[in-house]
Amino acid sequence: MNKWILGFILVAMPCMALAAGKPDGKKTGNTNARVDQIFNSVDTNGDGKISKEESAQKVPAIAGNFDQIDTNHDGALSKKEFKAFWAAADKKRREFSQRLEQADVDKNGMLSKEEANALPNLSTRFDEIDSNHDGQLVIKEISDYLRAQASGSNASAPAGTAQ
Repeated sequence: MNKWILGFILVAMPCMALAAGKPDGKKTGNTNARVDQIFNSVDTNGDGKISKEESAQKVPAIAGNFDQIDTNHDGALSKKEFKAFWAAADKKRREFSQRLEQADVDKNGMLSKEEANALPNLSTRFDEIDSNHDGQLVIKEISDYLRAQASGSNASAPAGTAQ
């Protein structure tokens, strides 16, 4: 999976959940039904495909990675491509969460500089990510950092934080 996926996971998936009427971004009910609902909310013309223009209007992070998601390169995202991408993104999100949890040795919900060493790219950016300069990283700081990087037009730059 390409490095850009982490940026997507932490930035775009919550946006897509919002677009589908899930303000908290939490999983509810059948995942397949939820992905269908999100797909349909982005497919504004109802033709069963998501164009690059539709994705740019609803979820710019998808538009920025459209060519990677469009595996058959026909210029549109089918529901099958979208679901495959969603499944891969969800898997990466779970893996990243698991790595964060494993790195949190003292299980206090925060990563110290020492704990962050288990995730090299997080460690090298620790001071940039630690926005309140308390010597601890929390998920909000990591997410805020990734959002700031993504809005700087390069959603792939911080993706290595999953390492």
